This record gives sequence, C-alpha cells and structure tokens, in this order.
Amino acid sequence: MNQTTLQLEGECEIVIARTFNGPARLVFDAFTRPELVRRWWAPASLGVSVESCDADVRVGGGYRYVLRLKTGQLMAFSGTYSEVTPPTRLVYT
Repeated sequence: MNQTTLQLEGECEIVIARTFNGPARLVFDAFTRPELVRRWWAPASLGVSVESCDADVRVGGGYRYVLRLKTGQLMAFSGTYSEVTPPTRLVYT
C-alpha cells in the first residue's frame, strides 16, 4: 500500500511523506526529471496541465513548476532542495 502521512511541524511547516511501491531509481527520477514530472504532476482529470517545469536538482538548487488551470489561470510552485541523495532521499521546500 502507498501510504501517505501528513504531520504539522509548528505553525509554518507541513511534512508530507509517502512510500511508493517501485524501484527507488524510477521514483527518484519521476520527482527530479522535468520531462517525467510533466507527465504526472498536474491532475489532468481536472483539466490542469503543466505549462513549464524547471529543476536544478542539487543541494541549494531550486525548482519551479507552473500549472495551467482549465480556466486558463496560471499557478506556480517553487522551492529549494535541501537534501539530495540519489536515489533514496529527496528533501525540498
């Protein structure tokens, strides 16, 4: 089972953890290679698509994903990587 947990850490932090039933290398690649992130990040069933996806996957590097909602509105997510240990650990804001 792919259990997801959510834990509040203080007033400004949420820690979400999920276990995936698959080879670590494939799961790591799915989260770090923009061409793969584009394939699954946005909920296409709700009419959302990935407009752009950039990632500099290294400690101190950053990512930025821009989604297009079915209304045409854009919504961006961005953050930085604080831990990168391929293929077993990826921590980011």
